Amino acid sequence: MRNSRGALVALALWLAALPARAVDDWISPDAAGELAWGTDARPARIKRMEKKLNLPDLGYAGRNATDKPDDWESIGPHEHGERRFLRYVDGALVDAWLLREGPLDATPFEIRGTVEWQGAVLGMNRDGWREVGDATSWVSEGRTVMLWRSRASSAELLASRAIPGGRYTARRPTVLAPDDRLPTGRAGIKGELKRQVKPATARLEACLNDVPKPVHATIHLAYDKLGRLARIKVDGDKPIYEAEQCIAGALIKLPAGPLVEGSFEISRFR
Repeated sequence: MRNSRGALVALALWLAALPARAVDDWISPDAAGELAWGTDARPARIKRMEKKLNLPDLGYAGRNATDKPDDWESIGPHEHGERRFLRYVDGALVDAWLLREGPLDATPFEIRGTVEWQGAVLGMNRDGWREVGDATSWVSEGRTVMLWRSRASSAELLASRAIPGGRYTARRPTVLAPDDRLPTGRAGIKGELKRQVKPATARLEACLNDVPKPVHATIHLAYDKLGRLARIKVDGDKPIYEAEQCIAGALIKLPAGPLVEGSFEISRFR
């Protein structure tokens, strides 16, 4: 008995020493909190979602201009300081996002779901920088559920979305990968990270194919402690379509030193 009691005490001490992980049940297979999927009910206190956040897995497509969804944030304070977001289409709740500066637990979806895809995905926008995160998406009980973990901060996000179909369609994130397009012209690259990005020159040039020339952009990069791309900011003198997506994709497989941060400039004249 004494040995058993000692073992239980040791187990309790070991569990107490583990990093705390909250039980995340606001997003469930059937609902977002007390709001079931498809309901027209809304939280008592809400405000419009800030689009500049660029939450991961926020994309959508509609057949008409009037198909734009209605996005809201539930006003807290909420447990763990998290933020909760809701999307309504034609008055019905279809999607939800849970954002926390700290760990989220997607175990129920991992156990019951089927992995749809995994990879690095662009997400949060902070002070003009886009954060890169590692994501896993599952198909679970008639919905898609994605867990995204930032490489640049402690932010994690859990998204639950309706399976695409009908007039409103969830447009899923594109995993960052080098683009197969060939450049239609040559670009000049200079700056402190010129050697770092040189292997991706052709792919970077292709990101400027459809931009009116001449075009000049400064690309700011930051890497995590494992030397993986963690943040990107693009300052261009002309709008570059999906600039961060294309440039981050071109660079995503290039390793760097731990916590490297710097910039390079790219210019194309024709």
